[in-house]
Amino acid sequence: MEKLNYSSKNLKTFPAEILKQAHLEVLDISTNTGSWDVLLNPNIFSTIPDGINALQSLKSFNLSRTSIQSLPDTFGELKNLKFLDLTSTELTEFPECILQLHDLEVLIMENCKIEFIPSGISQLENLRIFNLDNALIKKVPAEIGHLKNLEELHLYNNFIQELPKEIAGLQNLKKLKIGSYENKRNQIKMLPSEIGQLKKLEYIHLGNNKLQDLPIELLGCSSLKILELWSNEFEFIPEWLSQLDLKELNFYSNPIKHLPENYKFLRRIKKLTLDEHLDKELEDKRKWNIF
Repeated sequence: MEKLNYSSKNLKTFPAEILKQAHLEVLDISTNTGSWDVLLNPNIFSTIPDGINALQSLKSFNLSRTSIQSLPDTFGELKNLKFLDLTSTELTEFPECILQLHDLEVLIMENCKIEFIPSGISQLENLRIFNLDNALIKKVPAEIGHLKNLEELHLYNNFIQELPKEIAGLQNLKKLKIGSYENKRNQIKMLPSEIGQLKKLEYIHLGNNKLQDLPIELLGCSSLKILELWSNEFEFIPEWLSQLDLKELNFYSNPIKHLPENYKFLRRIKKLTLDEHLDKELEDKRKWNIF
């Protein structure tokens, strides 16, 4: 496998000699913003040459932490590309040319100022990991449900208020990350009942949203092991959660006053995170052998 590593080389422009490497399979030009000192190293590495389509053997391309603002149309001709990292670039729109990369399996666009996921995302039918954490996404298109091979969907810290019912189409999904670390970011109030059709789902992160309850259909997620629900608006812990084989459960910083009546199922959970008064209530029950 032929590889080239130009990471952290303080590049100002795309090295023209790379385009002569017809058999190149892995290319890393990450961390080349030229902005460690703006005066000495002006931020001019912002484009990829049209001739990028010469790299027909390319399978992995890391462009993260560069000042790339757009991709040329010819980028879509990299038909063998499987891995693309555009983390912390200057992209403000989802490049349409990416939708032509039908063999793409991993697409990372974390920390970009992208507001919309195009409906054409359905064309990336081989996608396994899609990461748009900490972007400006307001809506998840229904077409996301066509990504039958998707295993991980990362939409942490965006501006999403609901998930489409078509999420049920993600039959291979194992990880759903749609919480927030900033207030007033993702503001989901209710999950679609169709989420219960995701039999392979193991991890759900919904911290810092606006949830008050969960659909009982979540019981259909028979593989679910980790459920992050901190900083929501729950006033109670749903008793039916006892029917899931959870290993981690986090209800920290919710307005929950008391444990559920069937609280005993909580002892099966290896990592349980609750507010201090609930921890104390649980400990008191242990002390008096009520557990």
